[in-house]
Amino acid sequence: MNILHAALLGIIQGLTEFLPVSSDGHLAVAYHLLGEKPNLTFEVFLHTATLIAMIAYFWSDIARLLAALLPKNMDRKDDRRLIVYIIVATAVSGALALVLSPYIESISASMTWVAVGFLATAALLTLGEAVSRGRAPLPGPQKLSPLKSGLIGVLQGLAVLPGVSRSGSTISAGMMSGLSREAAARFSFLLGIPIIALASAKDVLDLLGGNASLPGVLPSIVGFVVAGVSGYLAIAWLLSLVKHHSLYWFAAYTAVLGTVILLLNTVLTRG
Repeated sequence: MNILHAALLGIIQGLTEFLPVSSDGHLAVAYHLLGEKPNLTFEVFLHTATLIAMIAYFWSDIARLLAALLPKNMDRKDDRRLIVYIIVATAVSGALALVLSPYIESISASMTWVAVGFLATAALLTLGEAVSRGRAPLPGPQKLSPLKSGLIGVLQGLAVLPGVSRSGSTISAGMMSGLSREAAARFSFLLGIPIIALASAKDVLDLLGGNASLPGVLPSIVGFVVAGVSGYLAIAWLLSLVKHHSLYWFAAYTAVLGTVILLLNTVLTRG
């Protein structure tokens, strides 16, 4: 892998990990267009970079939640309840991701399934906006219920499928559960920290048990830095965007992308 390809893949990972458009789906398409084979070692670097970006951006939220666990802060019930909901959603999504993991590699290799995933993302974003419109939102994610947090976890787990956006699924599920668009987005990012950390840890274990190789030290460093910086900027941009604008634009984008891939794949297959 050359440096330019590594930088392009890093940008794609950093932006699409947090924008509701599916990073796995975009990486699958990018690998295909660049003529590169997916490299698990390189993707561990990219995922680690975006994880660091999330921790850096939400460090104050993380510190506040961890402080709520101290005995002297037993009165901070809302923060402690939010921690429980994050654990519930992570447990549900992690279990579902493990069930689906044996099928991910073959599904990712099929542009048809990637296209279907993009269309599913478009449908979820549209549904989230439609259901939440005109309804008074909850004060925050701490006012959800264990059942609703579990359902959000289900959609986060299904986002291991290529083309299905993790952030898009969880933001939409949060909005359908009664959260405002902004609160759902922040909750989505907080949910992303443990699940991305677990996914990265699993990838590392897979690497230790396999024969994957590094695509070059310099390309890996470039991909890591670019993914981290672009990821941090993507978080800031999306949180600012959702305050005043709907997710319909992202729904339209993923719908068009999924349709184009499906049509092109059908034509090329027949040809």
